[in-house]
Amino acid sequence: MSSDTTVQVRSAETSASPMVRAERVRKSFGRLEVLRGITLDVAEGEVVCLIGPSGSGKSTFLRCINHLERVDGGRIWVDGKVVGYAQRGGRLHELSDKEICKRRTEIGMVFQHFNLFPHMTVLQNLIEAPRRALREKKESATERALELLDRVGLADKAGAYPRQLSGGQQQRVAIARALCMRPKLLLFDEPTSALDPELVGEVLTVMRDLAASGMTMIVVTHEIGFAREVADRVLFFDNGQVVEEGPADQVIANPRHSRTRAFLSAVR
Repeated sequence: MSSDTTVQVRSAETSASPMVRAERVRKSFGRLEVLRGITLDVAEGEVVCLIGPSGSGKSTFLRCINHLERVDGGRIWVDGKVVGYAQRGGRLHELSDKEICKRRTEIGMVFQHFNLFPHMTVLQNLIEAPRRALREKKESATERALELLDRVGLADKAGAYPRQLSGGQQQRVAIARALCMRPKLLLFDEPTSALDPELVGEVLTVMRDLAASGMTMIVVTHEIGFAREVADRVLFFDNGQVVEEGPADQVIANPRHSRTRAFLSAVR
């Protein structure tokens, strides 16, 4: 989309609007169409899990939500604001990089490969963004970081460096780091896929706690048992489209679409 897109914007969202709204979202990389008209609402406090084969568009959709990827068609709103754009004079104008970064502070994202700064201690990793992006004082940022490390079971690792931690510990640090920004929404992009099997459980335990606390979460995952236990809804992606969606028990235990049944049969 151009930086001065001539598109009429919907009327202002009400307080009852979903935390995330996607309408007919499309995204291509060259000739490859990765998202083919994704429409989705996620309510505040809801946990939605996206499942499906690799290359089906799940991670790309997640990256579009916080404007790490620009959509080629459709719209995404987070908390009533169009992602990546602002309304001026009844039209959409692309935000500057600085404005995009400011809005992105409201959306936490946990990646597959942790993305911790290797030259910083755990505590330094946690307070870096609050101090730089939110201009938070070191004392208050440190206090919150230590509270969150305790919450994820790593109160004794504040002075450690990422290389001194297991993969599961690094991912829990990454979750605490995202929470340090006080996000309205947390996005998880296959947070356990890079972990050894025995380390997966400790990360899922933290995510279960977050879900129980009322955090709005969208999770791309291959952990079908976790999705069934924690998700309010499950969406099955295939070939850039949502093939099936519904309550977790319905989609996972009694899928209606043959493609969903075939996928679940293969991963179990």
